[in-house]
Parts: sequence; structure tokens; C-alpha cells
Amino acid sequence: MKKLGGVVFDMDGVVIDSEITHYTAICEAMGEGATASFDQFLEHCTGRDEVYAMTRMAELSCMSFEDSDMAQWSVRKGKAYARLVGEQATPIAGSIELVLSVARELQVGLATGSRRHDVEAALAVLGGGTLRNIFSAIVTSSDVDTPKPHPQTYEQAVSIMGLEPSLCWAIEDSPNGIRSASAAGLRVIGVKGTNEESLLLAAGAERVVDDLRELSLITLKEWFRE
Repeated sequence: MKKLGGVVFDMDGVVIDSEITHYTAICEAMGEGATASFDQFLEHCTGRDEVYAMTRMAELSCMSFEDSDMAQWSVRKGKAYARLVGEQATPIAGSIELVLSVARELQVGLATGSRRHDVEAALAVLGGGTLRNIFSAIVTSSDVDTPKPHPQTYEQAVSIMGLEPSLCWAIEDSPNGIRSASAAGLRVIGVKGTNEESLLLAAGAERVVDDLRELSLITLKEWFRE
């Protein structure tokens, strides 16, 4: 019988409650023309990388832009996010405890659509920096050619961890993240956040939990044996 070898976590919406921080930073970076609401951002701009998010924000706000504008927005957004996350880094309930408990026995990885500078800024302050040196692998959209929903982010994470994908759980909160992990060969647990359970299951999650506090290392091992 195969045993659970590791757990790979998504970041935004799984480890850190950061969607409003990303939205605020993007609006600041893009300027007054970025008029799309936070609800529109959640519905249309999340679950992929930063370029996708800002492109969709521009479309929703009827803003025209050039490649040079996107490059400037990205720089501004990175600076704004680092400042904002330092002021309001809020962990998802149960996330820090779960990561630390799993890491005491198994490898843990981080596979995210965020840029590396955003991840480093968040980990430096989240929970007082508790998770900064915990992950065996951190793969961001800055590290891959094709970010989520392409499987490369998760493929690279498990490769760095030296594990077979089929021996790992991925924990995700978005359909695109679930598709990425599933296509890479990981088994997936979905976390309800801004998405309905039916969407997470349809994307490939085996199980869906309301809250990370429903999970523990024991639970993850038991579910993996099923």
C-alpha cells in the first residue's frame, strides 16, 4: 500500500487570506482607471498568475494598455503588495498549524500562481515569519514558463521534493489550481473559499473541506489510504 509522501499547498486562499491585498495592490499599480470591483476581481481574475489578473482587470475596466504598461504595473504592484502584506498579513484559519504539523513528519511544498517577490514578502511576515524556512520546495509563477492551470508548477514542486506526484496531496482553493495539480498527477483536496464545492469537485478534487481546521496529518494519511 502506498504511503503519503508529502503535501503541496497553494498559497493565496489556502495559506494566506490575500485576495483583497492583491486586488488593492493591483488597483494601486494600475491607477484610477482600474474600476473593476473586488467581486469582479474574485470572479474573473483569480486562480492564475499576475499577468492574467491584471489583463482581466484592464478588460473589465475598459482600459487599453501596451506591454510596457504591463511591465510598469508589475513593478508597482510588487512594491504595493510588499507594503500592504506587511500591514495586513492574515493567515487562513488553521493553515499555519496544518503546515507545521505536516512538516514535522513529511515534506511540504508551496505551488503558487503568485510572483516570487510577493511570496517572499508574505512569508517574511505571515505568522511572524513562522513558515519562512518550512517548505522543501517553493515554486511560483516567476519560476515556470506556463503557470496554472498548466501542470508545470506542481510538476516542478514535486520534482524538487524528490517525490512521485502520486504520493502527494495538493491542497487548493480554485478550479484552475486543482486542474494544475491533478494534471501533474497529485491527488487533490479542495478548500471552499470563493468557489462552490461543485466547481472544485468538477475540476478534479477528491474531497472538499469547508475549513483547513477540518484537516490534520492523521486525516490526510487516512484519506490517502482510501
